[in-house]
Amino acid sequence: MSGVVLLGLGGTISMHETDSGAVPVAGAAELTAAVAGFGAAESLALVGGSEVDFDLLELLVHRARAVVGGGADGIVVTTGTDSIEEVAAWLSYRENWPVPVVVTGSMIPGARPDSDGRANLADARAVAASRADIDPVVVFAGKVLAGREVVKVSGVVRDAFDAPGRGAIGTVTSGRVRWHRTPERVAAHGDPTEALWPVPLVAGALGDDGTLLRRAGSGRPAVVVAANGSGNLPPAQAAAARELIDDGTLVVITTRAVDARVAPTYGYPGGGAGLASYGAQFADGVSPHRARLLTTLGVAQRRDQDGLRALIEAEVRP
Repeated sequence: MSGVVLLGLGGTISMHETDSGAVPVAGAAELTAAVAGFGAAESLALVGGSEVDFDLLELLVHRARAVVGGGADGIVVTTGTDSIEEVAAWLSYRENWPVPVVVTGSMIPGARPDSDGRANLADARAVAASRADIDPVVVFAGKVLAGREVVKVSGVVRDAFDAPGRGAIGTVTSGRVRWHRTPERVAAHGDPTEALWPVPLVAGALGDDGTLLRRAGSGRPAVVVAANGSGNLPPAQAAAARELIDDGTLVVITTRAVDARVAPTYGYPGGGAGLASYGAQFADGVSPHRARLLTTLGVAQRRDQDGLRALIEAEVRP
């Protein structure tokens, strides 16, 4: 199986509009009929982005391994934009791919004449065929974004993805790929050895009394918190975090800010400095959803708390 191979999961790029809303209809082969240059196409699923789960992520990894082993020069994955950040991160964390692996989709249903799907797919194929020595990337609206950096910044506009504070690593114009920077390749973290049970993710919110965080993290090896600002929580929510730490749960502090930057700066009640000194793990530059993927993988590898901390630290970038 040579050339660039498309592995389809569905998403808006595969959708037709109906009276009850847009639904996935077009399989991978139908998508490639509109864009020349693919060597093969295969549908692994035909679902909406928010239907993607860990079973499907693992199916994608194993099928991509087989495709690469069969001689593919590159892989394009189409999925719903709700899942693009996590699909790209999971592919990055699970394997050091010897060929370019590119994730894309569309914001406008693929069957519409004004859809962005065809352009995104053509750009993704160009990057996948580039033979670039890169970790997985997202190609969307002409931008090439690192899979470890990309976030969805809009739920409605076409230019829906970015890497705030870092920017694109390249662009695609009329089929030509131009690289602005090439991030160092990062070691993947290996396979799960047990079933994947998603780690809870809880948001920080003003005046929160900590009940939700306490319940989400109780008895769990880890919980991820999308905190305020540089990693701060309301006092009662911070108290819940300290209780969980006392009970042996790793509390991972991320931020709801889109650049994912956290730092233990503030010493007021609930401030990040106090949380860090108490034992919370700060995940600087790792978005809440990526931190959840990382800790879920680490738990499924039977890592102890030190191992989970090391896994997160391995993903912290300057």
